[in-house]
Amino acid sequence: NDDLETQYAKTRGTGFGAEVKRRIMIGTYVLSAGYYDAYYLRAQRVRRLIARDFEQAFEKVDVILTPTAPHEAFTLGDKMDDPVAMYLNDVFTVPASLAGLPAISVPSGLSANGLPLGLQLIAPAFGESTLFCAASSLESCAGFVPRPTIVAGPN
Repeated sequence: NDDLETQYAKTRGTGFGAEVKRRIMIGTYVLSAGYYDAYYLRAQRVRRLIARDFEQAFEKVDVILTPTAPHEAFTLGDKMDDPVAMYLNDVFTVPASLAGLPAISVPSGLSANGLPLGLQLIAPAFGESTLFCAASSLESCAGFVPRPTIVAGPN
């Protein structure tokens, strides 16, 4: 019979990929003693500013449309050892998460290289119903083609 701590040690790392583990470690580091004031409190202030900007935008629109990523999807296994590329790939999805807003990504087609492209819709707090309706309409209008075959990376 393993105790809870031993069970966690055996299973926690198994379910997470390298990128998720890297992000957990950075988050743990930032919240550690000595960095709390320097990073966490400042990040909370920035988070409030981002949320306020979204609130102002939603006074004029029901949803906001952005690309999901700045470029087509990576090929399978590509960029896994490039944390900067992985972080930059999230540049359009992070603001909604920071503001605590519902967001959804819908497929919008394939790039010239046959890799998926996506569009993200963001709604105000508790606007999930509007978000799902808009996403359904967008996906129908985009006429997304069937799922591509898996494009292997450089491996």
